[in-house]
Amino acid sequence: MTNQKRTENPKRFVFGNERFGGSYSPGEFEFKFPEDMTYEEFEKMFSRKMNALHKRGRELHDKYDNKSRKENLKPLSIRVKPHTKEFFKNHSILSPRDVLEMYENFNNGSEAFINSLIEEEKQLEQELVDVQEKLHNAKLFKEKLSEIDPDNDILTDEGKLAKLQNHYQNTEIKTVGIESPLEKVKSDIIRDIQIYNTLDLSIYDDDYLILTVYTNAQPVLYYFKNEYPKEDISELAVDIEEFCKENKIGFRKFDESCL
Repeated sequence: MTNQKRTENPKRFVFGNERFGGSYSPGEFEFKFPEDMTYEEFEKMFSRKMNALHKRGRELHDKYDNKSRKENLKPLSIRVKPHTKEFFKNHSILSPRDVLEMYENFNNGSEAFINSLIEEEKQLEQELVDVQEKLHNAKLFKEKLSEIDPDNDILTDEGKLAKLQNHYQNTEIKTVGIESPLEKVKSDIIRDIQIYNTLDLSIYDDDYLILTVYTNAQPVLYYFKNEYPKEDISELAVDIEEFCKENKIGFRKFDESCL
């Protein structure tokens, strides 16, 4: 024991080391032990006590150390392949530090870590079941929609216009709604009759009116929206028919249409 020295009394020892700046005075830090204890026994007892104190100190340090595991992890190896770096940078949702921590936890056989992985696996399996059920329900819903008669949808203005555009592909379609005064609609139709040198004019079931020219082309179609009053359409038809008679233009009115 380098920090002890025997005094003149063989049963008394002084602790310290004067060679390394010890500042104690003679007699300070003395220890007396029973007459029946030898120097060797005392040294062994002292060593056991010091070792026990060191061990207890390490345990307390580990217990109350506030550093996180991430701070205690060793730095990543610099020998990382380029494709691995590219994966972590652009594709991985985990950082290299996360992966290293997972590896160390698994490598150390942490029971809590393994249990957490098992729990996450169960949660992912349940989420997969939920997603599969939603996909199945969506498929059934799509199949039911395909069974519905598409003609039932041709009730709205959008549906009727789509069907007209498909049937009269080379014809300009003009829509007429409640925002258009009756006199203005009448004036617009007569103007188009004159511009296109119309041969014939037809009205189909109060849904739409179409012009036919000498080349049998049908340049313009007037579509009356669902909101447009039927009585206004009837009045308009009477006035247009009168104009056509005066100008020797054919006029026809049909009770059915392609809608």
